[in-house]
Amino acid sequence: MSLWRSPLLLLLAFAGVPQSDLLADSVYWTDKEDFRIRRGDMDGSNPPVVLLGPADGLGIPQGIGLDVAGGKMYWADSQYDHIRRANLDGTGIETLIDTGMTFPADLELDLGNGKIYWTDTSQGEIRRADLNGDNVQVLYTGLTSPYYFELDTAGGRIYWAENYNTVVHVSQMDGSGHIETLNVGAARIRDLALDPANDKLYWGDRESHTIHLANLDGTGGQILFDVADGLDRPHGMAIDIPAGMLYWTDTRMYSINRGRMDGTGSVDVLYTGLVSPWDIELDVEEIPEPSTAALVVAGLVAMAIVGRRKRRNTE
Repeated sequence: MSLWRSPLLLLLAFAGVPQSDLLADSVYWTDKEDFRIRRGDMDGSNPPVVLLGPADGLGIPQGIGLDVAGGKMYWADSQYDHIRRANLDGTGIETLIDTGMTFPADLELDLGNGKIYWTDTSQGEIRRADLNGDNVQVLYTGLTSPYYFELDTAGGRIYWAENYNTVVHVSQMDGSGHIETLNVGAARIRDLALDPANDKLYWGDRESHTIHLANLDGTGGQILFDVADGLDRPHGMAIDIPAGMLYWTDTRMYSINRGRMDGTGSVDVLYTGLVSPWDIELDVEEIPEPSTAALVVAGLVAMAIVGRRKRRNTE
């Protein structure tokens, strides 16, 4: 996310614009054993909505990615071995790629360069293609069960974990360069989340029932949440950096959860009674980056509002 966003949010909030109008308002997740994709509110205030299910041709949906501005969601299906997309309300389903895969697992989007990325766990590969499914490329091959992963699009780096391993691997998004291994002291890593601007890496560990934070080079690791916070098998993960919130699925607690990115405070259980929630994404539509003139105008508006409030207080 753009670094200007948080200061702008503060300015707009100061001007009286509710934060709920500016930040993410929906969470999407796949359920690989209920064979559905659902959407819920960020605070869990309303029941979740089923967007897609077996009647729509879903087998085992796993990785999911959102193009909020483009009005699309993308997902990988490990039963039918294809990549598909649909409108955010579940209509307009398209099959983009349906050949050459044996276990597509996680999926991420690089919207700035118009690319879909995914792992093929059985073939030991990381691949990418255009958003319409054209120009499929194998970026990395000969890997050991690549599973969850995350993109640092600004830095051009890709971070991934293997299905049965304890380390995080890092390399270039274009498939070039040396593969680095970060020994983060995990038992069995699931999804990853990145905050590159603050040099932070987050991950869930299904065997130790924990969520961790470390520097991007793997050093300085610490536990943010554990069984005392109600964790069992954290899997999918996403972060809302401006709001300072971390969201995750738990396949053994059958729930969607959130907690603060610094580990303080209590964990909120947003949705429970699910079957096997796997991956998760947030509906965070970027506010268009303002021009200098727009920022000046916003500042003058905020000053005018403050002045008016002060006059009212003296009346």
